[in-house]
Amino acid sequence: MTDTSPHAYDEVSIDQQVALRTTATRLAEGFTGVYGAETIEKFLLSSYDQFATASTIPHYLPLLAERFARQRLQALARVEGHHRDGRPVALFLCTHNAGRSQMALGFFTHLASDRAVA
Repeated sequence: MTDTSPHAYDEVSIDQQVALRTTATRLAEGFTGVYGAETIEKFLLSSYDQFATASTIPHYLPLLAERFARQRLQALARVEGHHRDGRPVALFLCTHNAGRSQMALGFFTHLASDRAVA
């Protein structure tokens, strides 16, 4: 299940807060009519939290959180049937944590271009 627990803005620097609010606005524009601002903010902040727990350099956290939140929201929209563009979807899993699924994803993305989603 997707963790969307709320995050307190107090723990984040002012620069990061501004970046996250700007990012939330940008994501809201991209998901107009699909998800509300609250849902988008929950996904963005939980994505931020996932990166922030292991990060030692916080400068790029809002960018990473935006990309990850966008991927999560797009996946949720597909699962819920809000986004149907006719492209096939592929999922790559690796049970040994050896990076094979990431390599397969890279090859697939390169070869399929925008004709399929992985």
